[in-house]
Amino acid sequence: MEIKLPEQIDIIDITMRDGLQNEEHYVPLDAKLYIADQLIKAGFKRIEVGSISHVAYVPQFKDVDELLLRLPKDVDVEYTVLALTPKAIERVGGLLDKGAKIDRMLTGQIATSEAYAMKNMRRTHEQLFAEAEKNVKALHDMGVKKVAGNIGTVFGCPIQGKVPIERAYEFVDRMFDIGFDEVEHSDPDGIATPTDILDYFQVTLQRHPDPAQHSFHIHDIRGMGMAGYYAAMLAGVRTFDCTIGGIGGQVANFLDGVPVKGAGDYYFQCSRTGLVSTEDFVTMVNGMGVQTGVDEKKTYALGRAMEKILGRSLYSFTSGL
Repeated sequence: MEIKLPEQIDIIDITMRDGLQNEEHYVPLDAKLYIADQLIKAGFKRIEVGSISHVAYVPQFKDVDELLLRLPKDVDVEYTVLALTPKAIERVGGLLDKGAKIDRMLTGQIATSEAYAMKNMRRTHEQLFAEAEKNVKALHDMGVKKVAGNIGTVFGCPIQGKVPIERAYEFVDRMFDIGFDEVEHSDPDGIATPTDILDYFQVTLQRHPDPAQHSFHIHDIRGMGMAGYYAAMLAGVRTFDCTIGGIGGQVANFLDGVPVKGAGDYYFQCSRTGLVSTEDFVTMVNGMGVQTGVDEKKTYALGRAMEKILGRSLYSFTSGL
C-alpha cells in the first residue's frame, strides 16, 4: 500500500501557554521571553505565547500583557494568544492599540462534553456558542486576521466518559457557520486510537476540505500521541500542537505552594498530562522527509534548558541527543 506523506507540515509550539499553565511554580517573565527567543531561533514560525486570563484563576499569566508587549515584533512568526471571555477580548483590543503583535486568537473553547464545558467554562453549550459568536466578530473587527475555535473532548471526556462523535462533527460545522477561520480539534483525554483519529479526520476533511482550517491537539496521557498525529497526517491534517518536553495540561490549582482557583481538582493523578513532545515530533517528521523548517539540535538544546527552568526532568526521548 502506498503511503502518501505531505511535503510540509506546521508545528505550533504551545509550550508558553498550555505547557506553562500546568506548572505549579511561577516561571519568570525573562524566562518566558528566553523560551520565545529560542523557539524563534530554532525555526518555529507559529508559537502560542500565553493566555489572557483572570489572574485569580491562572496566575501563571499575571505578566501576559507585558510579555506580549516585549515579544519581538520584527519577526516572521505568528503569535497565538488564548482569550476566552468578553473581558479578555476587551484586553486584546487594548494590547493591540499599544502595539502588541497578536496574529491569531484562540477563543470559543467548546467541549463536546457538557460536563467538561461546565467545569472549565461554567457555561452550557448554547451559552458558549452565543458568546463565541460575539467574540469572533469582535476580534475580526479589531483586525485579528485568524480566529480559531477549540472543539474539545472529541473522542472522550475525563469527567463524563464517552461522547458521541457525531456531536463533534456538528460542533465543527457550527464553528465555521459563526465565522471562525480555523478549528483546533482536541483530545484532552489522550484516549483516541490512531484508527479513531483516521476515521474522524477523513469525515471532517470531507465536510471541510481546506487543511488550513484545521489543527490537532492531543494530550499524550496514554502514549498514543505520536501515532495519533501520524494517523491525522495521513488523513490530511497539516497543523499540530506540541510542547517542549511534553509538558502541559489542566490549569494548575497551586502556584508556589499557594492554592489558587485554577480549574479545580485535577482530572488525572498521573505524572504526564501534557502534549506530544515537540522535540520527538520534530525528530520523527524531519526523519520522514516532511519539511518542518525546525532545527532539531536547537530544539533539543531548548528541551535541556526547559529542564533547568522548571527544575525537573521532562518527557522527551530525544532532548538528550
